[in-house]
Amino acid sequence: MEIKDVCIRWIAIIVISSAVILYLMFNNEMWGRANVERSNLNLPEDTVAVEDFITNENGQAEDYSKAIQSAIDFCATQKREKVKLKANKIYTIKSGLTVKKGVELEFGSNSVIVVKGNYRVLTVEKDAVIRNGTIQVMDPNFQSEVIFLKGQDQYDATNKTRVKNMTIINKSKNYNGTGLSLYAKGKWHNISFVQFENISIVGFKTAIQLKAENPGAGTYSWINANRFENMTIDDCVLGIQIIGSMTIPNECSGNLFTGLQVQLTEKTKQIIKVDGSYNKFEGIVWDAQRIVGSDPLVLFTVKTEYNKLDMNVATKSLSDKGQNNQH
Repeated sequence: MEIKDVCIRWIAIIVISSAVILYLMFNNEMWGRANVERSNLNLPEDTVAVEDFITNENGQAEDYSKAIQSAIDFCATQKREKVKLKANKIYTIKSGLTVKKGVELEFGSNSVIVVKGNYRVLTVEKDAVIRNGTIQVMDPNFQSEVIFLKGQDQYDATNKTRVKNMTIINKSKNYNGTGLSLYAKGKWHNISFVQFENISIVGFKTAIQLKAENPGAGTYSWINANRFENMTIDDCVLGIQIIGSMTIPNECSGNLFTGLQVQLTEKTKQIIKVDGSYNKFEGIVWDAQRIVGSDPLVLFTVKTEYNKLDMNVATKSLSDKGQNNQH
């Protein structure tokens, strides 16, 4: 009888213990799911913080790539609007990020993304927004694009894509890579009507590149009608490069660069090298006397027509091989 009572007591203890363990496991899982909500009580309802997606505090100072991308993915799937980077904080990343459709990546005051490695840093999908931050490239092996838009997303006149108030700087002093890149090659791939405002690009091989390639098979790709307002280009080998054609099948036309401020250094080879038509460049060039090479600072290729240059570039520093360009 005593043995039977002991067995019953042990069975009861096992059942109760199992129930407690299952309860704790369930609540821990639910807490994990709700962690984002609890951590964001001090943020607007549509905003999440990168810190909510840090799974292991140890080692985060070395690589925040996963946490930032997880925050972006959460916003995209849960229909939140904004991912917020903490003010006065450095976020080192070692792999590229994609800012997805409908998501805004907002930097806090003085927050910085530091890039280590060679990869495309930020791919910006249609209707995504980046604003108010600094991106620093630190790796001397970097040869990629910092901010990249791909034409397969088909940015039409209804798109809400914006890149605003950014500083993009290559501190490695290797003068490689591209600060801002728009690329289209594919059936009806295009980038149009995107707004870029108040962006400084420093220390790259190419500051800004627009490139449309012939997709073949009787189809078209194009990069047209984008606005670049108040852009600063400093200490870059090539300032603005537009690669394409005057018309289909790979047209680059009607892109407007206004309020340009271009600081030349001994590393600068050219300010503008352009294909296409009806593109406009307006702004100021500083310290042209520092350029010792014989290549033209501005080149309109044979594949240009009706482009307009309104900048303080001497005639001897300009080569126009196209038709009906104004300068």
